[in-house]
This record gives sequence, structure tokens and C-alpha cells, in this order.
Amino acid sequence: MSSFGRVFRVTTYGESHCKSVGCIVDGVPPNLSLTEEDIQPQLTRRRPGQSKLSTPRNEKDRVEIQSGTEFGKTLGTPIGMVVRNEDQRPKDYSETDVYPRPSHADYTYLSKYHTKASSGGGRSSARETIGRVAAGAIAEKFLKQINNVEIVAFVSGVGEVSIDRSTKNESFINLLNTITRDQVDDCGPIRCPVADKAEEMTKLVENAKHSQDSVGGVVTCVSKVLQ
Repeated sequence: MSSFGRVFRVTTYGESHCKSVGCIVDGVPPNLSLTEEDIQPQLTRRRPGQSKLSTPRNEKDRVEIQSGTEFGKTLGTPIGMVVRNEDQRPKDYSETDVYPRPSHADYTYLSKYHTKASSGGGRSSARETIGRVAAGAIAEKFLKQINNVEIVAFVSGVGEVSIDRSTKNESFINLLNTITRDQVDDCGPIRCPVADKAEEMTKLVENAKHSQDSVGGVVTCVSKVLQ
């Protein structure tokens, strides 16, 4: 799905190795402060190539606001944002037309549309999440500004390694009540705030990568109104 939302509506565009990816955000009120500096930190947090655990693709992921703002203020019109793809290597994926990647959306996409971009996963690539992150950064700013809402997410499980997330685990409940984004970012590339579990998760991902395999994970998201 490329478009979602009603009051706050987001449409993402772009393929994995095309010239650019981005989004259009409609529904942002006028006269609110907004610049690239509000959005860039979140795109920097998700950019590839930050550690040996992530894809080695090298992208700066610098966001440009194309429309919907003027002099650092929103106009109430659709906000267009673009991120240029610099590390474009579509030829690296030529074999996926013959051998779809396991646990990837290559085959699903081809079965649904009977065609797909030759460059990587096309629209089913994780590169598509750039538009979602950029739109989320706008939503997050105004939730904090208008409603004093804070949102923090962290990795709580990778494969069979997991934090005990039961409501009877007092340390986990305390973690939910006190966790901050700075703490998450200080946890290293796995972004799990429980040190021993983070170490286990890291080894699991490294072993999967060494075996040319992949492994799934769980993200816990905390949304709260600050007092």
C-alpha cells in the first residue's frame, strides 16, 4: 500500500534503486514550524551502512522539502519530501528475476503485479520506508508540540532471543516507564536496552549473516503523555 491515513495522509513513492524516494504528506495544519532539521535526525537513525549488522549500502539520506513550507513554516498544503538515491546498483539484483530471495517480497510482488522493478525489491524494498520515516518525523514533532506526547521504540526480540515482556516482569515495566530515545541510541547497533540480551541478539544476527541467512525481530514501541 502506497497511501494511508485520512486526516493525516501519507503517500510514499520510489523504488529501491531509482533516482529518488520520498513522500507526500497531506493534512498538516498551516503556520507550524518545520524544516529539514526536524526530519533529518530520524532519517539519519535509519540510514544504511551504520554497522556490520546492517546492509553495506552507502547512502547519505539527506532529505529535501520540496513543497508545503515557506520560511520555515507550514502552508497547510501538501508537503513533498525527496531523498536522492546515490548508491544505485540495479545490476546487483539481476538474478532475483530468476531466483526470488527467500523471506523477501520479490515473489509476492511479482505474483501480484506480474511485473516488478529490476532494481532490488523495487517498491517492496526497505528503502521505501524512508517516506514513512520522514512523514513520521513530522507527526512526531507535532504530537510532542501540541499534545506533549513522546514516542520511543526499541528492539525487544531477535529470533529466539527475547526480553521477558510479561506484565509480571517488574524490570520490563520499569523499562517501559523510563526508557528514552537517547538510551536506545546508546545501546549500539542492535538498539536493545538490556545489555545481556543485546549481546545475544548481536551474535545471532552475525551468525545469520555469516550463513547468508536472515532472522526476524520484534520491536516494542512506547507512546506516553509527558507530565
